Amino acid sequence: MIRASDLLGCSVRTESGARLGRVHDLRVERTGQDWRLAGLMIGRRGMLARLTGGQGATTHAGDIVPWESITSLQDGIVTVRHDPGSP
Repeated sequence: MIRASDLLGCSVRTESGARLGRVHDLRVERTGQDWRLAGLMIGRRGMLARLTGGQGATTHAGDIVPWESITSLQDGIVTVRHDPGSP
Protein backbone atom coordinates (compact mmCIF):
# COMPACT_ATOMS: atom_id res chain seq x y z
CA MET A 1 0.00 0.00 0.00
CA ILE A 2 1.23 3.48 -0.89
CA ARG A 3 0.64 6.31 1.57
CA ALA A 4 0.16 9.95 0.63
CA SER A 5 3.24 10.75 2.72
CA ASP A 6 5.27 8.39 0.49
CA LEU A 7 4.37 10.46 -2.59
CA LEU A 8 4.48 14.04 -1.30
CA GLY A 9 7.82 15.65 -2.05
CA CYS A 10 8.92 13.00 -4.56
CA SER A 11 10.75 14.17 -7.66
CA VAL A 12 8.78 13.54 -10.87
CA ARG A 13 10.67 12.63 -14.03
CA THR A 14 9.86 11.30 -17.46
CA GLU A 15 11.15 7.93 -18.63
CA SER A 16 13.90 9.80 -20.50
CA GLY A 17 14.95 11.57 -17.29
CA ALA A 18 13.48 15.04 -17.88
CA ARG A 19 12.59 16.66 -14.55
CA LEU A 20 8.95 17.78 -14.29
CA GLY A 21 8.94 18.97 -10.67
CA ARG A 22 7.95 17.64 -7.27
CA VAL A 23 4.72 16.18 -5.94
CA HIS A 24 2.98 18.86 -3.87
CA ASP A 25 -0.51 17.46 -3.57
CA LEU A 26 -2.73 14.56 -4.62
CA ARG A 27 -6.02 14.56 -6.52
CA VAL A 28 -8.65 11.93 -5.78
CA GLU A 29 -12.04 11.14 -7.25
CA ARG A 30 -15.03 9.35 -5.85
CA THR A 31 -15.96 6.01 -7.42
CA GLY A 32 -19.17 4.78 -5.85
CA GLN A 33 -18.50 4.38 -2.13
CA ASP A 34 -14.71 4.49 -2.52
CA TRP A 35 -12.06 7.08 -3.34
CA ARG A 36 -9.41 6.57 -6.01
CA LEU A 37 -6.13 8.40 -6.56
CA ALA A 38 -6.60 10.28 -9.84
CA GLY A 39 -3.33 12.18 -10.13
CA LEU A 40 -0.41 14.05 -8.64
CA MET A 41 -0.17 17.85 -8.49
CA ILE A 42 3.32 18.98 -9.48
CA GLY A 43 5.27 22.16 -10.11
CA ARG A 44 4.80 25.72 -8.88
CA ARG A 45 1.05 25.84 -9.47
CA GLY A 46 0.72 22.52 -7.65
CA MET A 47 2.49 24.04 -4.65
CA LEU A 48 0.27 27.13 -4.84
CA ALA A 49 -2.85 24.94 -4.97
CA ARG A 50 -1.70 23.09 -1.85
CA LEU A 51 -0.82 26.24 0.09
CA THR A 52 -4.07 27.98 -0.75
CA GLY A 53 -6.30 24.94 -0.55
CA GLY A 54 -7.05 25.42 -4.23
CA GLN A 55 -8.53 28.87 -3.62
CA GLY A 56 -7.42 31.31 -6.31
CA ALA A 57 -4.99 28.80 -7.79
CA THR A 58 -5.53 28.03 -11.44
CA THR A 59 -4.40 24.55 -12.43
CA HIS A 60 -3.59 23.44 -15.95
CA ALA A 61 -3.37 19.96 -17.42
CA GLY A 62 0.44 20.12 -17.14
CA ASP A 63 0.16 20.58 -13.36
CA ILE A 64 -1.59 17.25 -12.85
CA VAL A 65 0.05 13.96 -13.71
CA PRO A 66 -2.69 11.32 -14.17
CA TRP A 67 -2.13 8.23 -12.04
CA GLU A 68 -2.35 6.09 -15.19
CA SER A 69 0.77 7.83 -16.57
CA ILE A 70 3.01 6.64 -13.73
CA THR A 71 5.34 3.84 -14.75
CA SER A 72 7.40 3.41 -11.56
CA LEU A 73 7.77 4.55 -7.96
CA GLN A 74 11.11 4.14 -6.23
CA ASP A 75 13.48 5.92 -3.85
CA GLY A 76 11.67 9.26 -3.85
CA ILE A 77 11.33 9.35 -7.65
CA VAL A 78 8.10 9.02 -9.58
CA THR A 79 8.64 8.10 -13.23
CA VAL A 80 5.99 8.94 -15.82
CA ARG A 81 5.51 8.40 -19.53
CA HIS A 82 7.11 11.02 -21.78
CA ASP A 83 3.76 12.75 -22.25
CA PRO A 84 2.14 12.73 -18.76
CA GLY A 85 -1.22 13.55 -20.34
CA SER A 86 -1.41 10.27 -22.27
CA PRO A 87 -2.62 7.10 -20.50
